[in-house]
Amino acid sequence: MRLWRIFCIYSLLCFCATTHATVNVIFINPGFDKQPSTDVQSTGEFWYKVSNIMQAAADDLNITLTTHFANRNHITMKALIADAIKSKPDYLILVDEKKVLSDYLTTLNTHDIPIYFLLNRPDKLKLSTLKQRNVHVIGSVVPGNQEAGKHLATLLYQQHSKVNSGTMNLLALLGDYTTPAAIKRRAGLANFLAEHPDVTLVAEDVAHWSRQQSYTKTFAYLQTVPSINAIWCANDAIAFGAAHALNAQQRRDTAVVGGFNWDSAPAEDTYLDISMGGHVLLGAYALLAIYDATKKPQQFAIQHEDLTFFTQKKPMLQPLIEHINDGELGKINFLKFARSQANHLIFTVENLSKELKNTL
Repeated sequence: MRLWRIFCIYSLLCFCATTHATVNVIFINPGFDKQPSTDVQSTGEFWYKVSNIMQAAADDLNITLTTHFANRNHITMKALIADAIKSKPDYLILVDEKKVLSDYLTTLNTHDIPIYFLLNRPDKLKLSTLKQRNVHVIGSVVPGNQEAGKHLATLLYQQHSKVNSGTMNLLALLGDYTTPAAIKRRAGLANFLAEHPDVTLVAEDVAHWSRQQSYTKTFAYLQTVPSINAIWCANDAIAFGAAHALNAQQRRDTAVVGGFNWDSAPAEDTYLDISMGGHVLLGAYALLAIYDATKKPQQFAIQHEDLTFFTQKKPMLQPLIEHINDGELGKINFLKFARSQANHLIFTVENLSKELKNTL
């Protein structure tokens, strides 16, 4: 009888341990932990918000998430990856910003740790090389950056047509020359320009995702090319810098400005005509993919995914956008979006917005 009781207690302990076992995930975030919205050097709080949303999802999914910020320093990023590998997490989430990680990973013993790329991933050739070098890349998720780049240009064109009957003279401010997201968004802009010979691309430059660099360059371009009446920007930080330059020259109402990220305006007199966003939520999607794979691996194997996820900022999404910018998405139960759950919700901007509204 005593042995039977011991067996029962042991079985119960094993069951509890299995039921409550957590998945350990490390995320190497390429951005900053947090920057004040008044910081003119700011590249925006996009990456901080990605991690904030991921933490809200991790809390719902019983995932232990550890985030390390590289502060836009690729040497720091590499060191953080090496340290993360030493701690042997169940999964490692990386961002191939400026394409610096592929070659580096081949120099490490990654101990067969499953690696998932978020928002920026290596190209097919690099992924093949990583596989040959026994780097265990299990999947990725990226938004439709090229489609979004074209869509932003289209929306600016439409907005320009409402307020100006003349030619659209466009200034394009890119993020950088190497990050996959930046390259794809620029390709989308190129597609738009090829379809609209009536639009003049008067200048194109790189602002390195920075509000201050954008302000400095836009201010100069407005003086040398006063005909500029539309500014396409690779992110909202760049767009706010451009809008600030227009304000400084008392020309804000003469040009339409748009970017990406749904960022809050850094000042009351700074606004954007267009902002595309939603991709900030894909870190939560990555954790959902990991969660589903651990629950039902045969049915929900992790894979490489390209999602059309960018959505124009509009009034119906304002509560969701405000909660993202305020870091208050804990009210959403992300477990409801796990495909391994019965009657799950499809992970879309609209459904996340509805779910949030149901909690308010």
